[in-house]
Amino acid sequence: MKASFENFSSEDWSGASACPSGLGSKRRQRNWRSLSHWTIGLGLGLANAVLIAVPSQAAERVTFSYGAIERSVSVESLAIYANEGRLTEELRPYTRYFDDDTLVQIRALLTERLDFDVVAVAQFLYTDQGEYLLAQAGDIVRTGSRLPGDRALRGALILAAAEGIGGLSVLNVLRYFPTESLRIDLSKGLVIARQINQTLSQSEAALQLVEQLAAEQVAQEVAQNPVPEPEPAVVSPLLTGQLIPQIGPYSVERRSYFLKASQAPVDVYLPAFESPQSPLLARPAIVISHGLGSDRTSYGYLAQYLTSYGFVVINVEHPGSSAVQIQSLLTGRATQVVPDDEFVRRPVMISALLDELEQRSRQDLKLASLIDFQQIGVIGQSFGAYTALALAGAPINFGLLQMDCPPADFSINLSLLLQCQALAVAPADLGSQDLSDSRVKAAIAVNPISSQLFGEASLSQIQIPTMLIAGSADTIAPALPEQIEPFSWLTTPDRYLLLMQGATHFSTIGPTETGSEAFLLPPTVLGPAPPVAQAYLQVMSLAFFETYLDNRLDYQALLTSRFAARLSQPDIPLSLIRALTESQLDRRLDAATD
Repeated sequence: MKASFENFSSEDWSGASACPSGLGSKRRQRNWRSLSHWTIGLGLGLANAVLIAVPSQAAERVTFSYGAIERSVSVESLAIYANEGRLTEELRPYTRYFDDDTLVQIRALLTERLDFDVVAVAQFLYTDQGEYLLAQAGDIVRTGSRLPGDRALRGALILAAAEGIGGLSVLNVLRYFPTESLRIDLSKGLVIARQINQTLSQSEAALQLVEQLAAEQVAQEVAQNPVPEPEPAVVSPLLTGQLIPQIGPYSVERRSYFLKASQAPVDVYLPAFESPQSPLLARPAIVISHGLGSDRTSYGYLAQYLTSYGFVVINVEHPGSSAVQIQSLLTGRATQVVPDDEFVRRPVMISALLDELEQRSRQDLKLASLIDFQQIGVIGQSFGAYTALALAGAPINFGLLQMDCPPADFSINLSLLLQCQALAVAPADLGSQDLSDSRVKAAIAVNPISSQLFGEASLSQIQIPTMLIAGSADTIAPALPEQIEPFSWLTTPDRYLLLMQGATHFSTIGPTETGSEAFLLPPTVLGPAPPVAQAYLQVMSLAFFETYLDNRLDYQALLTSRFAARLSQPDIPLSLIRALTESQLDRRLDAATD
């Protein structure tokens, strides 16, 4: 239900029910709709079934309670409205509290089907993350006798997913709820609604601050240098409004290596010699670490592009958090979204792979002549971005996790559920764990999960050039807590925050070669223009690694707010900043909640 209860008071019950008001801005409405439909991504996406059940109605009757005041409606009336669009006499008095658009959304919400297999739903709801979400939901959605509704919700969700006709929809969850009535505790729901509204207001304010700072920097750069220096030709002329990254001069050879450090093959992309007379000197190598539920081919497009400019690119696959792992969870062959030790195993595996490839290069002249193993860059997305930051020098902050896990209050930042899982591998003294690799000289983190795994104490220890990339419509690792605020904690002089306005958590992820994606994501979840987001990543990562791994000073002209503004496309406006203080951010957030 796209409605807020922040202006509600007990007097509003004098007629029939609460009086919700809109969330305020269209952007916040879009963000909340995205959150309520696809919450934690890939394996955690099943949490949507829990969240979508919370604001709906009941088994035979739904009772809304606010203190001692109660109002109820029948499920039959809801079903008639959902299926026929007809308001019964019982429902008609309630319509005065909703505008026409909200009524249309409520009707769609009641019948919208989520295509999740019953085994997948059951498996997720018994994971630690599923149990936590059920407990949160069960505190608001209660049985007819006012008991917590977590177990009843789980049963209803599983039974609804098993039904072949309506499937996993709100109406079916109501039909299978195991008590005659279902109670919604609005007093607790209102607290959460206010928290959500405040969070979304602060998020908007932070995004506007980044855009403002970027615009101010553009004006300053133009004033200082009205005629910009010549730039490397990395973008072809715009054709039919599309951003076309210019492919580099080298053809690409891909080799798959089977190494002891990895259960899956490792793809190494090598720039191919055009002739024996044009050899390359040993070049920096870039490691790409995929996110939860992807595989080593998800960023094959990026590997091809960077290699065409002469870099060696190593695409790794993390078996414990790949598409295979998520499929194992959904089919009942695994009991966790990721194994606990995956937080340590990911960066350790990359270091071990580099060791093994370096050892193998002593017999493989092609590897020996092309890879400089002391000049390594790393780029990762989501869980892979965590991996990149760990390798870059941010130790896991188990003390912070101990203080903040599990989240005490409801949060729309559901990546916290995954971050908190790392506590399972904490040492007895809760000391931080350093997983850095001194060979890594530059790092890019796309949609990182970092706020609790690292915090300020750990991120401030990174001393190498670092770029954080955020999507304003990311409901998996929201931009404010997971990228914008963490950017203010970085102390390395060479730091960048790249904001893609309208991009989601999935915008930069390419299709896998095998079609092994755990979920087929709808266009609204992928974002408005994935090819644009992917082109941004190609161009800006090239500029970053050419500057900091290959010492190409001419590429520094591309790492400016001015260039980002020129590269920016209407579908996904682009902003780049190099500095943001906590005090700047705090002032803007405080103003947003006044």
